[in-house]
Amino acid sequence: MDEAEGGMIPLYGFLQGDTIGVVILARGEDTMRDLAEKLEQAARTRVAPLRKPVVHFAGEDRPSSVTVVAAGMQVLDRFDVRESS
Repeated sequence: MDEAEGGMIPLYGFLQGDTIGVVILARGEDTMRDLAEKLEQAARTRVAPLRKPVVHFAGEDRPSSVTVVAAGMQVLDRFDVRESS
């Protein structure tokens, strides 16, 4: 089973205000909103939730409804979650 068929995809997530990166396990059908929520949950003891989080990947902010597969994310890619401006 590959990632697009429901396998887990480990990604490096960095949350604005946090001091460490976190490995997040995603599925191909997860949306950018899902990734932001997973990362915020993992870092909740260190960082307060953002009011309007946005996922930044491959040089651009991604719409919240875009999936991991549609964004072209692959194993161990880095993504950042920051406050939307």
